[in-house]
Amino acid sequence: MDSSVHPRFPFIESELRSFHGQAADTPTTISQEMEYINTIGKRFVAAIDRFHVHRALLAALQERYGLAACCILLKGDPFELFIIPCHPLSTSFLEEMFQKIASAAHVIDFPLVSAEQLANSAYFDAPDEVVEYRTQEDIEGAQIGSVLNIPLTIENRIIGMLSLFDVVVGAFDTNLLKLTSMIADYAAVALENTRLRERETALWRQAEHERQRLELIINSMAEGLLITDAQGAIVSLNQFARCLLAQAKIDFQTAMPLREVAKKSNVLWLHQLANVIDQGLMGKTAMNQELMASGRQEIVPLTLSISVAPLHDVSGKRILPIGVVAVLNDVTSTKQVEQLKDEFISVVSHELRTPLTAIKGYTQHLIRRLERRLRKARTTQPEVTPSVTDLPENYDLHSLYVMQSQTEHLERLVNDLLDRSRMRENQFTLEYTTFYFADLLAECVRLAQASAEQHTFSFIIQQQNTQVVADRTRVSQVIGNILDNAVKYSPQGGEVVVRLEEWEGNYLVSVMDQGIGVSPELFDHIFERFYRIHNTASREYAGIGLGLFVAKAIVDGHGGKIWLTNNQHGIGTTFHFTIPRKPSSKGDAS
Repeated sequence: MDSSVHPRFPFIESELRSFHGQAADTPTTISQEMEYINTIGKRFVAAIDRFHVHRALLAALQERYGLAACCILLKGDPFELFIIPCHPLSTSFLEEMFQKIASAAHVIDFPLVSAEQLANSAYFDAPDEVVEYRTQEDIEGAQIGSVLNIPLTIENRIIGMLSLFDVVVGAFDTNLLKLTSMIADYAAVALENTRLRERETALWRQAEHERQRLELIINSMAEGLLITDAQGAIVSLNQFARCLLAQAKIDFQTAMPLREVAKKSNVLWLHQLANVIDQGLMGKTAMNQELMASGRQEIVPLTLSISVAPLHDVSGKRILPIGVVAVLNDVTSTKQVEQLKDEFISVVSHELRTPLTAIKGYTQHLIRRLERRLRKARTTQPEVTPSVTDLPENYDLHSLYVMQSQTEHLERLVNDLLDRSRMRENQFTLEYTTFYFADLLAECVRLAQASAEQHTFSFIIQQQNTQVVADRTRVSQVIGNILDNAVKYSPQGGEVVVRLEEWEGNYLVSVMDQGIGVSPELFDHIFERFYRIHNTASREYAGIGLGLFVAKAIVDGHGGKIWLTNNQHGIGTTFHFTIPRKPSSKGDAS
């Protein structure tokens, strides 16, 4: 191969002479040098990707040398190796190239790499316009005669290595080393810029992909999502929210705060939505705020549950939020199910009360008849007859007491169901009468004892006068529900202590059992509707979860309080509730 230099620019020959001191710098020579450097720089600046950098590098090197190939090895994880041949290369030539590149890489403190790794990761970039025609014999017989390795540096940081190969011995003139290093520096800067541009493009592409993916997810949500700015104007909303807010017939693309939109609209629920948005703009979080998004004349109006959270600045410098994120859920179907359930419960409860009333009445009638018969037997039986306690009527009376207790329990369940429906319809009322609290407690304890033979009931009164003005039936319902709860959650039996005392001018009733107890973290949930303790999946703890919910509503309606505590040593629970001696104002309880 001809190893002579065929420069395209006349100053190259003068450059060689100037390196040897054979010619002085003249204005013409300096101008030619500047023109050549400017041309090289433009080539690299115009490169839009690494392959254009390869073309610019190869063009600049071919103006210096008649090289066989140049290679670019770049640091990274993983590293990159690009081979730019000027003509076809044999397998033996390539293998020798990889060996020499691996050896030179160790010298410039390149991470340890083998010739095999280089061969496996090499990428060949051979443009057709620079491939020269050679015979197969020339290709197979070619061997490496000259090698030149130049580090690729940027601000004293090595990013890789440029390796030049030729079949001619001594092809790379040391007099051109300075110019070749300058070309390598141009290439290093261009490659680094290209790499940064590729990384930036990849990040933007990834960000755009994530943006589109997030937009698809948001638009496919079954909930409405909207975002406002610091003034409360909607800046973004998904498809569901757009359809929902279309009822307002306002262009939401304008920068108008939602409260202003509400003022210009006849849609009532927009005012509620604007109020919740304003709470978020003040830094407050609102959860599951219900609002009706259609007319109340409908049987089940379109009902929305809105949750709002303030959107804060990433820098954290702003005290007030920069906007609000709101999620709108359509809970109409849930309301429909609840309404159907309430209607079913109301109908069934009313149907159950009719036979219960008859069973309760006839049971009480039979109890009174047996009690009269036993009293008569005590006064008329001769002493020689068996004891009155052995009479069959005593066993029948005990059975009737159990029936009465269970009937009372079933009646409380039915009343709890009815009371829940009344509460939802705001028809829960109290009927006040005057009675003695101790007598009511004694009756409730007797009925509970009749059907709970494994338990022992103790009744402690620490008050002389127990007269109270309250709803006797409702208070009896509270006591019965708590006693049922004490029996149900102490299946192994044990003592149940009922205490009546005065506390801060009110009557305080405490019911202590020896059951399984309640975890402290569940105290806030124990009085919720349909709530049951999670660790009581066994059927022996079955219940509908309304007893304590209704009990709390009745106590609250009387102006009292209800709470619970765990007993010492973690054995059992004590429920407490208070009832005022007299109501502050008689009337309905809400």
